[in-house]
Amino acid sequence: MTIFIAPIGVHTGHVKGWLKEESRDVDTLWLIHSKKNTKFDFPKIAKKLEKELNTAYPQITIKKKIIESAFSEDPTIDAILEIIRKEEAQDSSLIRKEFVVNITGGTNIVAAATILAATFYGTRAHYVKEPQKGDLRGMKYVYELPIQPIGIAKLNQNQLTVLKIISESSYEIENTPKNISHIQIPNSITRADLLKKLGWAKPVKGSKFPRKEGNTRLLGITKKLYESGLINKIPYTEFYVDGNERKKFKLIYENGYAKKIPDEKYRPHWQIERNEREIRYEITSSGKRKAKDQLMFDI
Repeated sequence: MTIFIAPIGVHTGHVKGWLKEESRDVDTLWLIHSKKNTKFDFPKIAKKLEKELNTAYPQITIKKKIIESAFSEDPTIDAILEIIRKEEAQDSSLIRKEFVVNITGGTNIVAAATILAATFYGTRAHYVKEPQKGDLRGMKYVYELPIQPIGIAKLNQNQLTVLKIISESSYEIENTPKNISHIQIPNSITRADLLKKLGWAKPVKGSKFPRKEGNTRLLGITKKLYESGLINKIPYTEFYVDGNERKKFKLIYENGYAKKIPDEKYRPHWQIERNEREIRYEITSSGKRKAKDQLMFDI
């Protein structure tokens, strides 16, 4: 049995081309499409295709799934995962290789999302080639991509919590001067702030050196996440320094004594320097996807 998942856009020929060669084992066909916009009525296109396919392939159950956007990978990946979970809930004997995603239709980002989904969730992926003049009779147009599942291990609760905190955090330079725009880096956090959010920032009692009680535990967790390609480690944080600090005051002499007074001509010259005694973490695209998947479903 095959569950066929096909994103569609304005063009739907790839679905018909695929079914022409592969329909014999198909039990269910899912059409993924966008909402109606100012240019195209995608629900109407999907409904017209459904009607045509019901006539040509009455043995196939056709279902539709609407996505919010065809210009971001998450809606398509979310939709494919939801379809897989729904079908598996109805038939526990299904295996992932019985799901086939078609990467031919929709926008480029939708095509990329279907490949990612196949890699993440261990399904098969097919591409439908365009017929060309001079093709031999009987030529096959459906091509199966050599997809290899990522196989990232399931995260434990502490690892998932850390990944979720990094994903929801935003890093900025703490001592940013008031007259300078704050530069924010999304999905990133310093080790110190991460320890605080985890509640692991209490000082170790009796230690000769200033250490936090959760340092060792966090090191083990972030090492595993880094090795799995879910986060990146940046070996420094940043801070602003005033390159004109020495010009802030000037010396004057009164009654033979030197005296410091503010220099009216002084203007700060802010520069960013690195603090290599602290680190920060950034989540990767795979990490964001993994965190979202595990919060949505127990994969």
